[in-house]
Amino acid sequence: MPTKTFANMLDFIVNEVKPDVIFWTGDNSSHDTWKNTVEQVTEYTKTVTNMVKEAIEGTDITVIPIHGNHDTWPVDTQDFSTPNSNYAINHISDMWYDWLTPEAIEKYAEYGYYSMDLKLNNGKQVPAGSRIIAYNTNTCDSLNFFVWGERQDPANQFAWLEQQLLEVEAQGGLAIMIGHYTPQDCQHQFGVRYRALMERFQHVIRFGVVGHTHLETY
Repeated sequence: MPTKTFANMLDFIVNEVKPDVIFWTGDNSSHDTWKNTVEQVTEYTKTVTNMVKEAIEGTDITVIPIHGNHDTWPVDTQDFSTPNSNYAINHISDMWYDWLTPEAIEKYAEYGYYSMDLKLNNGKQVPAGSRIIAYNTNTCDSLNFFVWGERQDPANQFAWLEQQLLEVEAQGGLAIMIGHYTPQDCQHQFGVRYRALMERFQHVIRFGVVGHTHLETY
């Protein structure tokens, strides 16, 4: 999307829609996949982040972000064998410090997922115990050759996700899920385990937001 078009879209959202919260589901870099570098891919996210910050400056809009499969490099690729080792994720975590809590930033920098209590900047009330859970769908990307050798639970994300949902359930709160890949685009094993959690905690999860498809679906 051209920069001017994106700026106009942000202006419409901020001044006409006037949302309480913006869920941003990633894929910020240009899709000329094999012509870019990790530095260029990361710079795209920085550019979009700064445009969003400029657009909402002076407002009380809350921003909840997660990256997409085009926001690490090469596209679709992320190694989950060692925490805090992904160049793009580590730099994105620095960019989103204004939007995430310090604890969420620290967790995100490890492997690219995080959670935090849902609190709106405009002071509107949300149910007590409500939590944002932002998960990393690079763990389910069938084109991510790193996960071919980490089939059990890349980055221990499912263990973490289950624990998050158990905590929200115990607190009587609600969970909002945000990711990038739609579940049907994920590897079969991920999809089965994800569906099991969604069914187990269907009384906890209020809704989920994903991107990736380049289409509007309801």
